[in-house]
Amino acid sequence: MLDLLNAVRWQDWAGNACYALLAASYLFTNMLWLRVIAVVSLAFEGVYFVFGADSPLWVGIGWNVVFVAINLVMLVLLLRERRQLRLDADAAILKRGLFAELDSLNFGRLLKAGEWLELPRGTRLTTEGQPVGYFYVIADGLAEVDVRGHVVSVLQNGAFVGEMSLLTNAPASATVTTLAVCRVFRLDRSRLDELLLRHPEVRAGLDRTIGRDLARKLRTTRGRPASAI
Repeated sequence: MLDLLNAVRWQDWAGNACYALLAASYLFTNMLWLRVIAVVSLAFEGVYFVFGADSPLWVGIGWNVVFVAINLVMLVLLLRERRQLRLDADAAILKRGLFAELDSLNFGRLLKAGEWLELPRGTRLTTEGQPVGYFYVIADGLAEVDVRGHVVSVLQNGAFVGEMSLLTNAPASATVTTLAVCRVFRLDRSRLDELLLRHPEVRAGLDRTIGRDLARKLRTTRGRPASAI
């Protein structure tokens, strides 16, 4: 057996790897992984076509290049589609629940002004007594609200962070830190101020939404009203 393995050339190993990966790709139903494995398999096959014969098999190499190019283009399109589906799902959550006061036009303006982020556990969103540079909406995750060293509340999906600073221009009255990986929609304060100045109807809808959120925070605070963030 060892003699047989030693007799196999490295080029032949590349060829075998190609067809082993091709066989494995038939087991996948996920199109993303199927195309990734197809590209890797074709790469091994290209190596075999170049070095495995006495002279390169240019016809096979040419078609391999075509197949790899097609799969790479489809991979890019697939990843874009997945990202867009994720963004559409997130936007639907915001529109249906948090920003129901805004019509489609003004909601679209708000989305364009912000960005989606996934923040690790322990990320500080605001610091008590410090200026607030961003306005956050927690789409998925948990964050704790700390006032003068005491945790007064835990924010969940749909909560705002930095809203009182948005309304009053005051520094943060609490420190807010993520308790788990959080997916948030973040608006830069300066961009948001510019948007609200140009479109008063966005401010009107946002003010109503923030008012509801503040009322909810007051109800869910541990035994006492939570300081505005």
